[in-house]
Amino acid sequence: MKMPNGVAKDIRHFAGSLLVFFLVVLILLYLSKYQIPSENAQIVNTLIGMIAASIAMVIASITGRNPDDLDAAKKKISNLEMKIEMLVQSKDMLENMLIKVQDDTIDRLLLNKTLQYDDCKSGKCGCKNDCSNES
Repeated sequence: MKMPNGVAKDIRHFAGSLLVFFLVVLILLYLSKYQIPSENAQIVNTLIGMIAASIAMVIASITGRNPDDLDAAKKKISNLEMKIEMLVQSKDMLENMLIKVQDDTIDRLLLNKTLQYDDCKSGKCGCKNDCSNES
């Protein structure tokens, strides 16, 4: 049976963590019943220290916490925050462009109507309206 990406890896990590945990427990049981010869005491103490130092990673793996997943999630959140900032800046830029287009359009319309009114007042437009008598 084929498993999705990462599932087999997680199962291997879990099984390995359980193995190390039981190994530490067995060593503790052995040491509680038997005495270590003094000529091997340093080597045994070093090995036990190295195994005990890995207990934190073992517990993290058994409980399902993976530091790589946490780092990946932090990177993804950081990237998404940067994208949000870029989108907000782009939105603000587009809003400013739209406001400028609206202002320019209003100015052109007002200028056009002003010129038409001035032409009508001076009689240059040739229309039949009697604009010169309005004022």
